Amino acid sequence: MEEINVHGCIFGDGIPKVCVPLVKTTAAEIIEEARQIEAEAHRLEAMYNHPELRVSMIEFRADYFDGVANSAELKELLLKLRKIFADRLILFTYRSEDEGGNLRHDRAEGMIDDIYEWVIQSGLVDLIDIELMSGNFHVVRLTTEAHEHGIACVVSNHDFTDTPRDDKIISMLRNMEILGADICKVVSMPANEFDVRRITELCTKVTRGNLHENNIRKPVVMISMGELGQISRISGRETGSAFTFASADTGLESAPGQLTLENLFQEWNKSL
Repeated sequence: MEEINVHGCIFGDGIPKVCVPLVKTTAAEIIEEARQIEAEAHRLEAMYNHPELRVSMIEFRADYFDGVANSAELKELLLKLRKIFADRLILFTYRSEDEGGNLRHDRAEGMIDDIYEWVIQSGLVDLIDIELMSGNFHVVRLTTEAHEHGIACVVSNHDFTDTPRDDKIISMLRNMEILGADICKVVSMPANEFDVRRITELCTKVTRGNLHENNIRKPVVMISMGELGQISRISGRETGSAFTFASADTGLESAPGQLTLENLFQEWNKSL
């Protein structure tokens, strides 16, 4: 499996990176949330003092942001976030309603191409998330343009109702890679513990190149949601999953089953 270097942060090297989402709605709330996350990350990193226990990436969940359809407001907010998270990567995500997004922006839904264009042209983010189900043409156009501007691409699929069959997941991962993904991400909802075990075992097989033919070359993220799936969020060293998500100590999470950053660090510290 290839390693992907995004401004010095290596994905796919066997060390799962930590991403914390921003999920407030107004610019002022998001800036306050960002400062709280930075302070919490700094506190925990100093306390544990281990290179693997740090926040590498911040996900700006733009589907929550009230001003996302306004170019000037969006760029102003991104500029402020860039200053707060000067030594962390910023991942830009606009999650659709079908994949668990916070759909409150009818105008924004019709302007999604413009929004991504503004973000890519701004040069203020390090990665963008693109949903596989938005269509091959859309994905290829965005990955191509992002790469031309030095921005890495996470191509993703989220299923909040089911865990797809293994062969369907592998097919999605291959398609993501073909369409220009730097990191391939599949998130699903388990019906039982078997689904969780299936996801963790499949992730291990994929990242170790044990598919025997047509192995996936790019770093992979595979997460099983909900309380049942929490093990998939902390087992990246065993499964090879490239990064995981943890929520800040604000009581808010961007998907079911996220551990707090402090709880995640506590769990990982046990095995270091």
